[in-house]
Amino acid sequence: LAPEMVKRLQKDPSLLKLGGERREMSFLFMDIVGFTPISEHYKNNDDPEGLVECINDYLNRMTKIVLKNGSTVDKYMGDCIMAFWNAPMDCENHAEMAVRTSIECGIETENLKQSFKEKGLPEINIGSGVNTGTCIVGNMGSDTRFDYSVIGDAVNLAARLEAQTRNYKKADGSIVNTLYSSYTRDLIDIESIEVDKIKVKGKDELVTIYKPKENT
Repeated sequence: LAPEMVKRLQKDPSLLKLGGERREMSFLFMDIVGFTPISEHYKNNDDPEGLVECINDYLNRMTKIVLKNGSTVDKYMGDCIMAFWNAPMDCENHAEMAVRTSIECGIETENLKQSFKEKGLPEINIGSGVNTGTCIVGNMGSDTRFDYSVIGDAVNLAARLEAQTRNYKKADGSIVNTLYSSYTRDLIDIESIEVDKIKVKGKDELVTIYKPKENT
């Protein structure tokens, strides 16, 4: 659990029960684009421990940025990080912080690329999807095992946008590290460029997606 959530539970143990509340929040999904060549490199060298060390290095670097910016890390799914803002602690500028976190992680990716190059590994890229919307946040699961997590269409859209990052390129040929929806764009003070209007699974209408101007 996030340290803030632990403190809340210490003050009020009755919160440790199944159930949730409706909140407007911002969500970030981030993962490694082109992970297969890295995995195959370690497989060919019979070094599974090296692969674990590599993944943990990436997760550690990015998680420090995410937590520094007031987020809750929901979970790790392989090399994917899922995080959210505005729960359990209030965060008025949650959309702005989510996008700025993604931008900072993109900058840290350049340091990670250099580290990978020195180790003789394939080049790494990281893609992030950000969305803002209403969801249910709370303790999800069973009576014997549950997590503090989020559920809702707004969460799913953030994951869909993360998957779209590999379809768009910057001037240098690398992927666009950060994509976010118009729902997020309307709440931030970051100069943005419209990238596309796309159809995503689960939505009938087209979704307008943006990237930060500096992420060109």
